[in-house]
Amino acid sequence: MEELNEDNLPTEKTGKDLFKDCFVDLDRPLKKLDVLLYYGFDDRNQRVAAITRGEYSCVVAPAKLKKSFNKSLMAAAYIGGNTVNYSEHIYIGEGRSDGFIIDLDTEQGAYYAQKTFQRVERLVGQRYKRYIPLESRKKSVEERIRLIDWIVYESPYKGNIDLIIIDGIADLVYNTNDIEAGAKLAEKMLKWTGEGCLHMILIIHKVAGADKARGHLGTAVTIKAETIIFMESITDDNGKLIEKNTVKIRCGYVRGLSFEDFYLSVNDEGLPFTHNEYNQLQKNEVPF
Repeated sequence: MEELNEDNLPTEKTGKDLFKDCFVDLDRPLKKLDVLLYYGFDDRNQRVAAITRGEYSCVVAPAKLKKSFNKSLMAAAYIGGNTVNYSEHIYIGEGRSDGFIIDLDTEQGAYYAQKTFQRVERLVGQRYKRYIPLESRKKSVEERIRLIDWIVYESPYKGNIDLIIIDGIADLVYNTNDIEAGAKLAEKMLKWTGEGCLHMILIIHKVAGADKARGHLGTAVTIKAETIIFMESITDDNGKLIEKNTVKIRCGYVRGLSFEDFYLSVNDEGLPFTHNEYNQLQKNEVPF
């Protein structure tokens, strides 16, 4: 967090201070990636270290395309429990600690948000005390930013947070096409994740017919993300939807190795699960 002067205002660093902060010592031992979650498998069937501490990632998908089911699986996989029965593609990393998981829903009202949060418990099989669900639909943009600042820097959770999930990131700006607002929010993400020593998973809408997130905000946040995860409908050659209960998950951009495509479906109990092939499961078949 920035140092404050006697007037409680941020102290402006000199160029020399900034140089010292930014200098990279090539003789310093290279620290191993602190992997929080593996996401998918590469072309050699090795798990992909897609979610690491100090970075942020983006889940990009059109509206109402099971984004919340994907993020529920990610949160549940990090907690553990019974989640392995629902997904082998999303798996706990060696960097997992007993840190908190903050799950912030900015879009849904109290009823739907609570149902989504309860889904994590159902996947895990029990309540996890360090999973903190928050719903901020009625709050202003400024209040949401202030809330996250407080969580990272001042709350009882500070210094002991592993994951913050924000569904959806567009509600942290007034206009997703405001270039300056998008750039400033991307800077916020870098500070929150770096200074908080945590990973943020951002849910953002996809531009129809293009491999990009919506607005200048989408451009600003995805360009600096560690991993971009695309979710897509199952359609025929003419673009007609042929499967409502299954979506394809595809690797967009990633700093490390790419993961192979896989699929996410929802079973008769309303719980998500992943599988390798679209036609691997017959309708209503549950793999557990």
